[in-house]
Amino acid sequence: MSELAHPLTAPERHWLWRPHLTVFVSSMCIMILELAAGRIIAPYVGSSLYTWTSVIGVVLAGVSLGNYLGGRLADQRPSVRILSAVFVLAALASLLVLGVDQLLAPGGLRWPLLLRVFGVMTAMFLLPCTVLGCVSPLVARLAVRQLAHAGRIVGSIYAVSTLGSIVGTVGTGFWLIPTLRVDLIIVAVTALLLVWGLALWVAGATRSGEGAA
Repeated sequence: MSELAHPLTAPERHWLWRPHLTVFVSSMCIMILELAAGRIIAPYVGSSLYTWTSVIGVVLAGVSLGNYLGGRLADQRPSVRILSAVFVLAALASLLVLGVDQLLAPGGLRWPLLLRVFGVMTAMFLLPCTVLGCVSPLVARLAVRQLAHAGRIVGSIYAVSTLGSIVGTVGTGFWLIPTLRVDLIIVAVTALLLVWGLALWVAGATRSGEGAA
């Protein structure tokens, strides 16, 4: 049998369930947060090589940890509703960035520069990047129905994920940051993640009689 142990159920084939578009949105939001991070933490630590090194390092650390946790979650609870909860949690974590920004005062930290850079960046952005990093493994697990096509499906999902990263990078650098305040960008990312999470919740909802069917 080429079928996986946990094939997609009827609710997961809802028209709102779009695996490639889902990873596109999550990867785009990661890159928007990454570029916004450099602007948000600049008042605390300045804009230097150390700043951008810490931004990239913390974001990659968060995504790597999220990939690991998402892979374990995908093996244990592969469902669109779990994926929906991940998006909602990512929205809340992104909104917390503004809360941490309000709690910290520029110039208030007297730590050494490197510790200050990594400390502020980790406090603000490690959690949202970790949660968003869970998305791709979950989507790949849900999208693969037959082992014979696993390579092609997973490859296309990660290709679209990379495309989302490119769009997020170019769009943020050339349009969002020059056009909007950084706090509004964070609010927009939060809103997008929340809307997508709610859409996935609808997609994963079990309607009356579907389980029996």
